[in-house]
Amino acid sequence: MLTRRQVIEQHIKRAEEALKERTTTLKERNIEGKKGTAKDVTFREVQAVLRQYHRRLKALDKADAVNADVETRRAERLATPKVPKEKKKKPVAPVKAKGGGAPKKEKKASA
Repeated sequence: MLTRRQVIEQHIKRAEEALKERTTTLKERNIEGKKGTAKDVTFREVQAVLRQYHRRLKALDKADAVNADVETRRAERLATPKVPKEKKKKPVAPVKAKGGGAPKKEKKASA
């Protein structure tokens, strides 16, 4: 199965071939130079497609660079020895003595 990069490169090759074919047909019609190709709609469309594929390839390169960076960081993190975390002791609240303070009022039982 082809990777995404290989598919994009194939598309680029096809677009370049189509561009070469179009330039040869324009030369046969005696239309040469930038003025002639700038007016030709098919030539401009093929150039636009070619630019699209090149942008996609650059975006794929950037994504690959980010993924490689993530992999190296992950490998570095796994290579470092783990340091056990010290458990923090919770401060012990002072215990109140039972029976201290004001006496509770008793409820009257209604009959």
